[in-house]
Amino acid sequence: MAFQQILQETSATRPSAISAPLRSPTMLTPINVLATRLGVTARALRHYEAIGLVSSGRGSRGVRCYDQDTVAILEAITLLRGVDVPIAEIRAVMSQRSDPKAYIRALRNVLADALLERRRCVAAIEALMVDVGATFTSVRAEDE
Repeated sequence: MAFQQILQETSATRPSAISAPLRSPTMLTPINVLATRLGVTARALRHYEAIGLVSSGRGSRGVRCYDQDTVAILEAITLLRGVDVPIAEIRAVMSQRSDPKAYIRALRNVLADALLERRRCVAAIEALMVDVGATFTSVRAEDE
């Protein structure tokens, strides 16, 4: 899911992603369904709950389930983790959800940092490729 849709689903009235109560038992998504949809393991979702980023409820037969607000939070978390944003930074971003402008600023900041880090990695790989190319040329010259 794109961040634009996540931002639209963000509830400005919900004070915090952490430890907020579930609202409606009729709109719950079971953990296995959500894990598949997000492309992560159920263990990852349980981990996010264990470290206090989200909370869940229990559906029939005690299956862990998530309400719509929590699903939106988990979508954002998995997207941010997908670009290697550290959990501590994700926690800071999620703490801004009650203020949409601050939340968007925080998202932009962590994404800009992630982009900068990726660019550094690309530059390092390109430099290595040049070094490997020079080494290959040197080895070839010695063989001739």
